Amino acid sequence: MKTKLIPLLLALFLVFAGSQEKLHEINLKIKEISAKLAASKQDKSSILNDIYALELQTESVVIELNKVGLLMADTRAQIARKQKEEEILKARIRSSQDNVRRILRVLYKMGELGYVKLFINIGDFEQLFRNYRLIVSLMDNRVMAIREIRQGIEKLQKIKAELQVEFERQTSLRNEQAGKLSRLQGLKQEKLDLIARINRQRDLNVRLLEELKSEGENLTRFLDQRPAATVTDPVDFRLMRGKLVWPLPGNVISSFGKKKSARFNTYTMNNGIEIKPVREDEIRAVGGGEIIYCDYFKGYGNLLIIQHMGNFHTLYGHCDTFQKKLGDRVQAGEVIALAGNSGSLYGKSLYFEIRQNLKPQDPLLWLSKR
Repeated sequence: MKTKLIPLLLALFLVFAGSQEKLHEINLKIKEISAKLAASKQDKSSILNDIYALELQTESVVIELNKVGLLMADTRAQIARKQKEEEILKARIRSSQDNVRRILRVLYKMGELGYVKLFINIGDFEQLFRNYRLIVSLMDNRVMAIREIRQGIEKLQKIKAELQVEFERQTSLRNEQAGKLSRLQGLKQEKLDLIARINRQRDLNVRLLEELKSEGENLTRFLDQRPAATVTDPVDFRLMRGKLVWPLPGNVISSFGKKKSARFNTYTMNNGIEIKPVREDEIRAVGGGEIIYCDYFKGYGNLLIIQHMGNFHTLYGHCDTFQKKLGDRVQAGEVIALAGNSGSLYGKSLYFEIRQNLKPQDPLLWLSKR
């Protein structure tokens, strides 16, 4: 029985060790987001800051849900281990019970005078000792088997109590999960309501445009002040005009250049395009280069910037998750992120820019024809 339990315990230990490492990473991420939320509360009130705070809270809840899921998996593993122990222990108790029954049947068949017969019908002292050892062995085995049964039942009761605790923990985690899912839905709806108000109220729309313009200037200053990375690539980016691979299969829902809002009679200057994904969410680098930014940027959401040879930059905004990290070198067509709706007013989309010497270019003149 023990040999059957050892592989199970080893497997569970490895799962537990892995889950503990993941749990540690999740706790660090929760701590990081909590610090960002605290910092955002110190910033001046703004529409972009409100969107950022809502998205931070949403990310925090998603991570907490992952934590709950991890704890639930650990609880299921604990329940499986306890149930296996319970099964093995029950088998041992049944075996001990069978042993007692066999001993009792032997003693019963010997009858009341059975012990006397064993000592009378002897031919020599050697036979006497053999008969004596037989009686003692039968009695010892019965006592040992009964003791094993009693100890097994006590362990069984303990395991059942531990199982009850794990089942109660599982129920508690399910309730916590349901609460967080409800909270997540509430935060998503709150962001949708804010976007609806922006699209409905002219004053909010104008405020947002001013904030987006200011953040665009901040981004330009960031790129201008950053030391240029030494990027080498066998393909000269300047020769790729009209030939670049698309970063994401989808429909262009917002084009490059100056746009007028018929609703509010306001103007915006789009430095890039918005692409709505249609088949997949994988975002790919349009050319080889080095990732020089990979973080949240107000107005752009989760933003990844690649510097290419010849002082070209490509920007990928509204990402959900990054598949690469700061400092990574990437090749054309390599997956760098997944499309999302961080910082977006259009839902899930990709905001894409191309800059040459920091000046925005119309991406549609650089991307291959479809």
